[in-house]
This record gives sequence, structure tokens and C-alpha cells, in this order.
Amino acid sequence: MHEVNEVVDVLAVSKKGRGIVVPILIKWKNRYYKMKEIGLTHPVREGRVLHHIFEGSDGQLMFRLNYNTETLQWTLEATSDGLPQ
Repeated sequence: MHEVNEVVDVLAVSKKGRGIVVPILIKWKNRYYKMKEIGLTHPVREGRVLHHIFEGSDGQLMFRLNYNTETLQWTLEATSDGLPQ
């Protein structure tokens, strides 16, 4: 994956029964990416701050997003087109 580490705008929905928001649309570099599939999700704790990590795809690119529950910000940590670097 290619490291990005940029704060991005995300449209998310709350999934009934899951207790967490799920990203459905990412705005990065003035382009919109509609998430078609969310695969891996897991929480990570840094001290007292809880982060939710999401890995998903828009059908062409893979994205790894980090939702910081203290700042309520989304960070695009990495992307991949699936090809070897």
C-alpha cells in the first residue's frame, strides 16, 4: 500500500446493531470515491484515544481509513491499486 496520511472528508452512516459508523464516500484530492465494499475493520487504542480502522474498496482502489474518536477526524492512511509497487 502507498502511505498517504492525509485528513479527508468522509460521509458515513451508522449501521443498526453495529454501534459504529461506516464510511460510504471519501473526498480526497477533490475527487469522490464511493466505497463498494468494507473488509477489515478493527479498533486500535493509542493511550486513551480509540481509533477505528477501516479497509475497503471503491472497486478499483483499496483504502485504509482511520477514524479518531477523540478528534472525530478521518485520516486516509494508505491506498493501493492492487498492483505490486
